[in-house]
Amino acid sequence: MRWRRRLDPRVAHALSDARGERLLAWGELADGSVAVCTDLAFHFPEKHRVPWDLVVRGAWNDDFLDLVVQPGPGGPAEQLRLRFDDPGQVPSVVRERVQWTVVASHPVEIVHPDGRIGSAMLNARRSPATSEVRWAVVFDRAVDATDPAWRAVADVALADLRERLGV
Repeated sequence: MRWRRRLDPRVAHALSDARGERLLAWGELADGSVAVCTDLAFHFPEKHRVPWDLVVRGAWNDDFLDLVVQPGPGGPAEQLRLRFDDPGQVPSVVRERVQWTVVASHPVEIVHPDGRIGSAMLNARRSPATSEVRWAVVFDRAVDATDPAWRAVADVALADLRERLGV
């Protein structure tokens, strides 16, 4: 006979739209709501769901989990700070899941056609849902990601890296 623990109703509510996802960990936030880690995504209040390949990075600090996430592939990165009363296994699962998605991560210096120098991170991330590899450029804050010239220079660097890695 298998014993089944009853799932906290807050966790069940957070997972109401997570069909087919497997619960890995959850933690209680300072406001009494929960953050939930599944095999495919990180779920947090207000029905936010971020697939692991769109979590650029996460860092645990005291009672806070600081995340940098992309709302969609190629979108601008957003910073989030979640304050926990009881994080449970959330920090370690976030670290493991984000690391699992990383296929390659390479910093590059890029030069704008007008001579300005900037930097970017070239990333290859594996989708936890499909295992498909998605390439992205994350520009340094000093670089205007909307400038087509910066984008063109970064795309050349990305194509070079993909060729060298054979991915």
